[in-house]
Amino acid sequence: MLRKTSLLILLLISFVPAVYADEPEVTAEAPAQAQVSAVDELAVKENSLNEKAAQLEALASSLAERESALAKNERALASQASQFEEKLKEISGTSMILFGRESKINDREKEIMSREAGLARREMTFAEETKKFAENSASLAAREADIAKRESELAAREAELNAKISAKEQADKLSERELELVKREAALVERENIQGKLAAREKELDAKTAELNTREEEVAKREASAEMQMKNVSEAVKELNEQTAGAVKKDSQLAALSAELENKNKKLTDNATALANKEAAFINREKEINAKAAELEELEALIKELPAFAPNNSTEAALILTYKIPAQTRRELIAMQRTAYQKYNAGRVTQALEDYTKAYETAPKANYLAAYWAGLSAERIRNKREEALTWANRALEINPDYKPALELKKRLETRNAAPRRRTK
Repeated sequence: MLRKTSLLILLLISFVPAVYADEPEVTAEAPAQAQVSAVDELAVKENSLNEKAAQLEALASSLAERESALAKNERALASQASQFEEKLKEISGTSMILFGRESKINDREKEIMSREAGLARREMTFAEETKKFAENSASLAAREADIAKRESELAAREAELNAKISAKEQADKLSERELELVKREAALVERENIQGKLAAREKELDAKTAELNTREEEVAKREASAEMQMKNVSEAVKELNEQTAGAVKKDSQLAALSAELENKNKKLTDNATALANKEAAFINREKEINAKAAELEELEALIKELPAFAPNNSTEAALILTYKIPAQTRRELIAMQRTAYQKYNAGRVTQALEDYTKAYETAPKANYLAAYWAGLSAERIRNKREEALTWANRALEINPDYKPALELKKRLETRNAAPRRRTK
């Protein structure tokens, strides 16, 4: 505004008639008309200058609004970048948790494999017992044929009937226990079906259990056909009871582990859902950041195309956007430039000079705008014209074609060369 006012005053002075000249007064009518026409032309030019000044002020206000919007966008981008880093940390922590849970599932799989091995051993034991029963049955049948050839048929039938009844009772007890074991195994299979990776192994286990039940039924039939082998059958049932008790104990342990695994799987599912939601939110925020970044680039391109922001003519804060420095440094310089200009405009030129000095020292190889305004501030301070000239030279060292600095240097050199008035 100071430059605009000075220019307007110079134009007024150039068009004002030389009324104080030493020429004789003119009273003719033609010179008076010429003076009136000159005043009209001056008024027209003054109106055009006022219009241009108003346009420049409107352009300056629009640029200030754009600068404020640009600063807000930059702050929002910085905040979103920090949130992006925090989300990355959360995602990495969740990945570690998932890795730990996968190791637990592997342990569970090993436990199931050991259970399969136990069942295989149990199957081998039943096969050996079946073989023993067959051998004993054969030997006892031979002895029975030799010893009791001529026993009474009624006694033989009664003994056979008693043996069958006793064997059937033992077989019924054994079947009930095996059915209970099968039910528990089926319940375990249903609980463990939640884990997709263990489904195939559990099916194989069920098949082996069914096969084992079939073989146990065959053993029971062979036990029923043995006439006088109740002692051996009782011993076999006793051993089977012990094995069944061990299986029940293992089944309770497996049930507890299965419940724990279900809880962990539920938590894992919840965490996976939360992670998916966070990833979706992160993708949306990333899209917003990209859109704002594109908008910011477009705004910077438009600002660079404006004549007022030509690097060799502009004195506005938006000139900093043309510097080839990091974006964060540019934001800091724009904020420092605004603060210093507020102090300069308020007449606190000493504080403004300090702020412009800090802004220049932040980017001494690029910030010729701060050097120029530091020169203007020093120019308004008494006994600091030499320092103002130094600041003008610093601005020209960065950009030798910077016209405002060239004008400041020329003005200061002219003033410094003029003799100073002596005061009494």
